Amino acid sequence: MLLGIPVCLNAQNGKPLSLPEALQYALQNRRDVKIEHLNVQIAENEVKKVNAKNLPQLTSDLDVRYNTQLQTNVLPGAIFGSPGNDRAVQFGTTYNTLWGLNLNQNLFNPSNKGDKQIAKVQAEYNRIGEKKTELAVKQEVTEAYYSVLLWNEKTKLSGENLKRANAVFTTSKDQLTQGSITSYDYQRYRIDYENAVAEHEKNKNNADLALSGLYYKIGSDSIQSDSLSDNISSLYTTYQSTNLSAVEVQRPELEMEKIQYKIYELGVKKQNFSYLPTISFYANYSWQYLNSEFNPTQSQYWYPFNYLGLKASIPLFDGFLKERTKTEYRLKSESSRLKYEKLKSDYNQETNTALTSVKNAQTDLESQKKNLELANELYRIDGDRLRNGSIKPNDLTITYYTLQQTQTNYLNAAYNYLVAVMNYKKATGSL
Repeated sequence: MLLGIPVCLNAQNGKPLSLPEALQYALQNRRDVKIEHLNVQIAENEVKKVNAKNLPQLTSDLDVRYNTQLQTNVLPGAIFGSPGNDRAVQFGTTYNTLWGLNLNQNLFNPSNKGDKQIAKVQAEYNRIGEKKTELAVKQEVTEAYYSVLLWNEKTKLSGENLKRANAVFTTSKDQLTQGSITSYDYQRYRIDYENAVAEHEKNKNNADLALSGLYYKIGSDSIQSDSLSDNISSLYTTYQSTNLSAVEVQRPELEMEKIQYKIYELGVKKQNFSYLPTISFYANYSWQYLNSEFNPTQSQYWYPFNYLGLKASIPLFDGFLKERTKTEYRLKSESSRLKYEKLKSDYNQETNTALTSVKNAQTDLESQKKNLELANELYRIDGDRLRNGSIKPNDLTITYYTLQQTQTNYLNAAYNYLVAVMNYKKATGSL
């Protein structure tokens, strides 16, 4: 049967962490996810900015002027009945202050119309980009979680192997005293024991490093729990029920490319809109202060005036810039369409490859599981035979090395199976 070994690294700081909890924690705390979330907000704010351009624009101007020398104007003498005798005169007052309120309201702005459409689609593009980042984060965290499971299993097995090596080394001491083995054999068993100690220590260090890597991947600034609630056996049981039939690929990259194509098409429409006139309503109400002395509190020197207007700005010729821009967008949209078709083909192939990898990994895992059960049984039999004196310690050592290799093969097969399932889910966009 599968190794149902609880994954634990001396839990002290909190309850064991499950894979779903690790994924949820990562989606809440990873900075790259937060950045994508902010990008979505920026895109949504861009829509609001375009809407703001269609609201009334109100400004106020204040111009305080002191005329140190009034401008000279020449009046034709014919006005006064003296042709040829022009007169130089100066009009105005020393102080000329103007305070006005300006209102401008867009009635129809083709540029704003196109910008708004593009901004809305861009916001949707960024939202799907956020999902893409979340998918990548899930993959990273899942791989890191599996790595911890693997090294904890290896640590557990190396601990058991250390006990076996110690038992053989202890037995060899008695056999050396009894003269049944040589000093050379004894030293070899001692080396085997020392190697087992080193291997176990190395596995523990790798397990600690894998756990540290997991918490780095989930964006934790401090470790809240140093144990995991899942194990290879439980995950294998869960994934056995995974639907591994070919399914429709729903990758966010495909959705993003479809939206990118739409953005380019809207770019063409925006250029078509730009041929239309911009129509706006404007109004002004002003007060002008005219006096030779500056005393703005005297209302009799303030002279109001106001006006209303309707303005149409009609584009006539821009040096073919709009047409060149439309051509650029058309070329980009065609490139985007081809890229979408390529991505769709690539992801279908990736899904088929991932599906085959899962099936192969499952076959290999079942084979390694049987080999491990057989190796454990052989080691048990040879252990009894050694105690009965029917074999030499060297025979048991050979079986022990076979068991070690089989354990390693099994753990690697189990890890490869979990990773293969994860890659299949990622390929189909269901991770």
